Amino acid sequence: MRSFLPVLIIVVILLFQANSFGQKIESSAFGAPVFKFTTLKGQTALLIGGRGGWMINKSIVLGGGIYGLINKVKSGNIDSQTGQNVSMGFNYGGLELEYIFLSEASIHASLDMLFAGGGVTFVASNENTSHLNYYSQDLLVWEPEANIEFKIVNWLHLAAGISYRIISSYDGYYGISKGDLSGYNGVLTFKFGTY
Repeated sequence: MRSFLPVLIIVVILLFQANSFGQKIESSAFGAPVFKFTTLKGQTALLIGGRGGWMINKSIVLGGGIYGLINKVKSGNIDSQTGQNVSMGFNYGGLELEYIFLSEASIHASLDMLFAGGGVTFVASNENTSHLNYYSQDLLVWEPEANIEFKIVNWLHLAAGISYRIISSYDGYYGISKGDLSGYNGVLTFKFGTY
């Protein structure tokens, strides 16, 4: 039941907007590179990705995003078959729903919710061999986010915010737990689109 609470909140927001839909619907879109600064397994990590969205009445955004780990994160384990160090990869993507408050102001706020699927991968490798052992496991991600957005020009907005990544449907593998993958993110988003 708890996992459906964010969806319920978004549906309520959409219902409150229903009156304005009857009068006039304004539509626009944006695309955005996104940088997420976080920790995984207690190590500094950088996730880079992108998101896009269809904006309704300059306040409700329906879209999607995908994010992936770009730096090396060590799992802290040795592969039993090869004796090699195991590093991990991490990526996720899915549906993003956002509500933007006072979007026409130069500085405004937004709330975002990501519902995503993803995976964590493990690669056993070192400098002395080209042999790789590759393992993976799927997971689900829920990520609420709050932002302050700055209108730089009409077609470019910079959003700075914080999100919290919640991992579910993951049993743990190679000593990596849900807690090692969950955590806070500092988020920078560059939105290209007029609104």
